[in-house]
Parts: sequence; C-alpha cells; structure tokens
Amino acid sequence: MQFSNQGISDEAETSVKKKNLLQKLTSLKMTPEQLLNQYAAGERNFRGLNLSYQILSRVDLMRADFTGAKLDHTVLERANLTRVNFSKANLSGANLRRAELIWANLQGANLRGANLRGADLSGADLGGADLTGADLGGAILPDGSILLTSQPSSLLRFSS
Repeated sequence: MQFSNQGISDEAETSVKKKNLLQKLTSLKMTPEQLLNQYAAGERNFRGLNLSYQILSRVDLMRADFTGAKLDHTVLERANLTRVNFSKANLSGANLRRAELIWANLQGANLRGANLRGADLSGADLGGADLTGADLGGAILPDGSILLTSQPSSLLRFSS
C-alpha cells in the first residue's frame, strides 16, 4: 500500500496562497473617490481595506463592512456610519466628531485617541473596543445617555 503526501503539500500551498492574498488585500489603499464610487455602485464589503489618513467628512457609508480595516487618523467627521461593521478595525486617532454610529459594530476596534465628541453611538456595540485616550465629550452612548465631560475614556466600561 502506497501513501502520498501530495494532498498535504497541496493544502499547505493553498494555505500559503490564501495568506499572501489576505496580506495583499489588507495593504490595499483606496482613495476616497474610489471608495465612494464603489459604494454608489452597491459594494458594501471593504473588509481589511487601508483608508489611513484619508478625509471622508460628511459621507454616507451606511451598512458598509470595514471589518479589520485600517482607518487610523481618518477624518469621518459628520459621516453617516449607521449599522457599519468596524469590528477589529483600527480607528486610532480617527476624527469621528458628530458621526452617526447608530447600531454600529465596534467590537474589538482600536479607538485609541479617537475624537468621538458629539458622536451618536446609540445601540452601538463597543464590547472589547479600546477607547484609551478617546474623547467622548457630548457623545450619545450606546445606552442613550450623554457624556457631558471629556474625562478619560479609560474610566468607561462597555460590556460585550
């Protein structure tokens, strides 16, 4: 009886190819114009996309999926981000001032140093999100309460 290792090596090769493709996708950088054109055409899957340091003020990206995306230092001021999936996304240093994050999924998101002043987080899921140094002054929190201070966000706790 003869055994072959061919199946194992094929699986390993496929796994390596998938990993390489994922690395390429997560390093893809898109301009705001390209993003908005794709969104207008009906695309909602922007998982792992790199939009770091882009300006997307006042945009409507409702129901888009930015799981694992790189949005650090991105300006999303006054954006409609209702029901957007930002789980495990990097939003560190992002400007989300007065953004609508109603029912947004922010589980495990990195929001370190983010500006969330006046943002509407009604019903948002912040379980496991890192809000260290984030400014939530005047924000509407997931439970509907309004934070009237800019005290360190590290004092806030959100359950998952």
